[in-house]
Amino acid sequence: MAADRGAYICQSQSLNLFISQPTASKLTSMHFYAWKKGLKTGMYYLRTQAAAQAIKFSVQSQAVKEIDPVVQTVDAEVEDMNGQNCSMEDGCISCGS
Repeated sequence: MAADRGAYICQSQSLNLFISQPTASKLTSMHFYAWKKGLKTGMYYLRTQAAAQAIKFSVQSQAVKEIDPVVQTVDAEVEDMNGQNCSMEDGCISCGS
């Protein structure tokens, strides 16, 4: 697919591969394949393991219940503050309210 798109893109797509057990023979074959297909970048990344491990976490349902009332209180305070935005009379040149 990278080779199919490469003909129409100036900088092309680099060849990004994942090989669990790379050998010199496999790498050579892949480089020649990419070259014959006209890819402009032979290989940018070669991965033998995942780039990063996903972070596993969870939230206790009790913690969510404890936070809900706080969020509701803050929301109510914000609503109170958002009353009238400008206390000046009509024709305010600062904000146009």
